[in-house]
Amino acid sequence: MSYQNNPNPDDPYDQGGQQPNQGPSGGYPPPADPQQGGYPGQGGYPGQGGYPGQGGYGQPQPGQPGGYGVPHGQGGYPGQPGGYAPGPGFGDSSAVTGQPNQDERTMGLLSHLSGILFSVLGPLVLYLIKKDESPFVRDQAAQALNFQILLLIGYLISMVLYFILIGGLIHVALWVCAVVFGILGAMAANKGEWYRYPFNVSWIK
Repeated sequence: MSYQNNPNPDDPYDQGGQQPNQGPSGGYPPPADPQQGGYPGQGGYPGQGGYPGQGGYGQPQPGQPGGYGVPHGQGGYPGQPGGYAPGPGFGDSSAVTGQPNQDERTMGLLSHLSGILFSVLGPLVLYLIKKDESPFVRDQAAQALNFQILLLIGYLISMVLYFILIGGLIHVALWVCAVVFGILGAMAANKGEWYRYPFNVSWIK
């Protein structure tokens, strides 16, 4: 039995050695678009790609050729190379480094100056507001508060001694001490120094 117009009797379909739905070299037909098909390493699923390192699934992450994962060269914890930066407001605080930042220095300065203007009330307010936030402000406000409490006791004693005139001298001496040491404390706190009065008590810490 022979086929008409078929030079190759062994090829009844006249496909030149090809079976129906085969490519030029046999097997399954190639994808219509090489950019949207193939196997891992050649594009993967349409529009996605192969395995990680060859295109990966989804969009590549920065710093990594393909696939999911943490970008190359980055850590996951603060303090490690490439890790997360500390939160704002904590990096240069005395609670972290032991050295006050500019805001803390300003609050320390106000702690000493407010003692001159408002006696015990000024440093007491700052102490209550900042005692749980800043070690530096807490320390300087406590120093100013203790000093003003000591001065207040001295003022009361001077009032009792007013009738023998010595009370007036004590009052003036205490006021001079309040102004001089208050200004020195304010200047030192503004420089970031943990100021200590020449004579003081430690009732409040």
